[in-house]
Amino acid sequence: MKDSKDRMNIKEAEDYLNGIPKFSKKTTMENERRILSLLGHPEQGQRFVHVAGTNGKGSVCAFLSRILLEQGHHVGTFTSPHLVDITERFLIDGEQVSEEEFLAAFHRIYDLCREKEEEIVHPSYFEFLFLIGMLIFKERQVDVTVLEVGLGGRLDATNVIDAPMVCVIASISLDHTEILGETIPEIAGEKAGIIKEGCPVVYDDSVPEASAVIRETAKKHSAPAYPVNPLDFEITKRSRSGLAFEMKSGKLSGQEFEVPFVADYQAMNGSLAVTAAGIVRKTLGEISGRVVAGEPETSIWVRKVGQALLHTSWPGRMEPVLPGIYMDGAHNDDGIRVFIETVTKFPCAGKKYLLFSAVVEKDYETMIDEICTQADFDGFILTELDSYRALPLAEIQRAFGARTDKPVWSFEGIREAFAFARENKEEEDLLFIAGSLYLAGSIKELLGEQ
Repeated sequence: MKDSKDRMNIKEAEDYLNGIPKFSKKTTMENERRILSLLGHPEQGQRFVHVAGTNGKGSVCAFLSRILLEQGHHVGTFTSPHLVDITERFLIDGEQVSEEEFLAAFHRIYDLCREKEEEIVHPSYFEFLFLIGMLIFKERQVDVTVLEVGLGGRLDATNVIDAPMVCVIASISLDHTEILGETIPEIAGEKAGIIKEGCPVVYDDSVPEASAVIRETAKKHSAPAYPVNPLDFEITKRSRSGLAFEMKSGKLSGQEFEVPFVADYQAMNGSLAVTAAGIVRKTLGEISGRVVAGEPETSIWVRKVGQALLHTSWPGRMEPVLPGIYMDGAHNDDGIRVFIETVTKFPCAGKKYLLFSAVVEKDYETMIDEICTQADFDGFILTELDSYRALPLAEIQRAFGARTDKPVWSFEGIREAFAFARENKEEEDLLFIAGSLYLAGSIKELLGEQ
């Protein structure tokens, strides 16, 4: 490791973070709290919205952050993973923090780890990033921090925070079963671990097994529960540039909102965000002593919410990156399922192609089976990720070859695969990119070069 007097640049800092598993012992939340204490408890005094879920939590964070920003609040957002730059994980009012801010926080923690190495265990990769976020958001004095859980919830690094204004639990499905459990109720229990005493919880009420666990956990903690059911909204419009949905229950019944995303699941994510934003609005109003129930102000609030949803951006989630080319970060069974539902509904005058890759620890057999049997693709372009977690190209070829008689093209490098896909795509064709967020990040880098 470098001497603490040496200052790293952004690449060196990222290399250091990537190397943490090589020398970090198993950490605990007690150890994390000790580090926060030595840093002066930067998390204290911040107001949090805590967001968990298997799929959709990043989109909920994006919607919520934009809504709060539209209301005039100073907003910090902590999300993961990043697609290209590590600073993507730390947003202030929707903008990435500077490398200088990132490095200043990084070195504070780095120096502390060197100085107190006999007192504390070196934080894990994700813990280190969370600590960086706490320092940055404290320094910038944000009004609200929207905090995305990294993995699970109960034992996640972000769960050291106390008394968030509201917790949100997005879609729950089977993922990371080796860590979180092999059943929906087990996984829901881990996600529901973010619920604190008396803290309101907004949750996706689509899966009865998950909802039952969340309701029971909320009851134990005297936490007001706000379920959002698919019957609470209706999709009213679809196009290649987005969709609209109308609220069918509650105080916003009859109100229509538009989002610049084409996937149906974004109606649920948008509804979760709107519901949570209403709770935050009420809480902040009570803190400031403002009255928030007046009809004129309510109308203004709803209009601003509509503007926020319409102008939300969230890279790598059914994102149009070039004409006729859409990139999605679907990387597990449930993500691929809803991805396929979206692709199937896409109007297309030509052919549909998929550029695919995956990481080895995912249930890629099930994902590929769903893709080959349930989607209407006319051909597949396969490649291997540039990562130690990459699923070997030969294994991807085998899995597709056993399940489809459609054309398959294979390339060892992502650059060559993407170039082939673009060169051979006719004007009326559609190209979709899915299977891994690493793939989405690599495509982003290629587009940035061009």
